[in-house]
Amino acid sequence: MKTLSKPLLSAIFIAMALSSCYNDNKEEVYENNTDNTCDTSSVSYANDITPIFEQSCTSGCHSGTNPAANLDLTDFNEAKNSANEIVNRINDIGALMPQGGPSLPDCEILKIETWVQDGAPNN
Repeated sequence: MKTLSKPLLSAIFIAMALSSCYNDNKEEVYENNTDNTCDTSSVSYANDITPIFEQSCTSGCHSGTNPAANLDLTDFNEAKNSANEIVNRINDIGALMPQGGPSLPDCEILKIETWVQDGAPNN
């Protein structure tokens, strides 16, 4: 019976190891997953971000005369000026927002991140 050479065995091992590695990217996962689509091609503050803020952020915490962390997310300028901090807080496991509740759905987080990356426009 013939045995495989060491270089051939090494090549097979390396090929197997490399083929088992992958790295998921949120954008690619949502882009290619038709069961769980998340359209971030044209994120709008009025149509996408405001409803997220209204449902998860401003109903009791980040609105009114004494908003939490002095951040009133019913005000566009405050939201824009705090955009990077908002992204940090919705992704920070130790200080997860919304406080006391479940994390925002991945698609909503992705939309907020896209809005911030686009310069947090008032569109």
